[in-house]
Amino acid sequence: TGADQENIRNKTMNFSSKLFEPFLLVTSQIYKAIVLLRLQCYKNGWLKTHQPETPVISVGNLTVGGTGKTPVVDFLVKEIQNQKKRPAILSRGYRRKNGSTQQRFRFCEDSTIDPDIIGDEPFLLALRNPEVPVYVGSSRITAAHSAEIRDHPDVLILDDAYQHLAIRRDLNILLIDAERGLGNGSLLPLGILREPENQWVRADLIIITKTNLAASDSVMQMLKNELKVNCPVFKFNFEPQRLSRLDGQVQLNVLQLKGKRLLLTSGIAQPAGFGLLLEQQGGNVIRKLEFQDHHDYVFKDVQKILHEQEKLQPDYIVTTEKDAVKLRKFPELREKLWILEIGVHPEDSWNNYFTEFLNNL
Repeated sequence: TGADQENIRNKTMNFSSKLFEPFLLVTSQIYKAIVLLRLQCYKNGWLKTHQPETPVISVGNLTVGGTGKTPVVDFLVKEIQNQKKRPAILSRGYRRKNGSTQQRFRFCEDSTIDPDIIGDEPFLLALRNPEVPVYVGSSRITAAHSAEIRDHPDVLILDDAYQHLAIRRDLNILLIDAERGLGNGSLLPLGILREPENQWVRADLIIITKTNLAASDSVMQMLKNELKVNCPVFKFNFEPQRLSRLDGQVQLNVLQLKGKRLLLTSGIAQPAGFGLLLEQQGGNVIRKLEFQDHHDYVFKDVQKILHEQEKLQPDYIVTTEKDAVKLRKFPELREKLWILEIGVHPEDSWNNYFTEFLNNL
């Protein structure tokens, strides 16, 4: 039966994990030593830190993938604009083509941006904030200098930059996912940590993300009791706002999902949370097509999606905003695929904190 096959797969995976655990442990310890050496080099001044003329906000995490950096950066950009300040976004542009060259994009100036050139997450930030310049490049020091000369921003926002110590920041924001926390406490590849847990000390504040998708109490207790965190900690909910059809012509209220049969397709680090958001709205998820994070969709993938639609006859095919960036180029999906748009909702105490920070810049 299907259940028996699943049990066999789980037992095989557990055996494989046990078999490779000593190797993963050794590799993790070597990686940890390299990370600590690099941190010490910055602490001793052997590796230099650049100070831009413009105030810097950094957003990042201690773990790999899935903490919700892009929605939080988007939220911060809008908050900064609401305070009549001009932000610029600096990103590495993970897995983009021509990664060695620096690119500047502003959606209001050029709406024909190729997401393969800029990267899916920077593209999404540019799309959602058309007036804001987005810089992608391997050197954020160079990007910061270019932004200051060309755009004269009031604030530079570094996307996914907690480990990027070459730029000094005025506000260092650490994101921790309520669903996974810090994993098993081990560094890659044995765990999900990029650096040791105690490196939270570099953070000026911590945001626990997706607190509406998982109980955040255990994460909060871990921070306070185990890691002795003494910086401000805020809780952010990630809540569905609406559904938009891929062609941009139709929108739906998320309440219309109640009782509907949903086929999901995504290529993100944490697909479970995507499904849970839709189920919380009363949607009936009948099938999930899950690809690797930052997946580059090809026509074969589109055929697979359409095949599942024909077989299962769902009411809606739903994807994420990040995936929609790369799926827009397929005309076969333009009137069949729906995008779940997410909004970030912080706890009340956040507003006073961030407003005061911006006023003091």
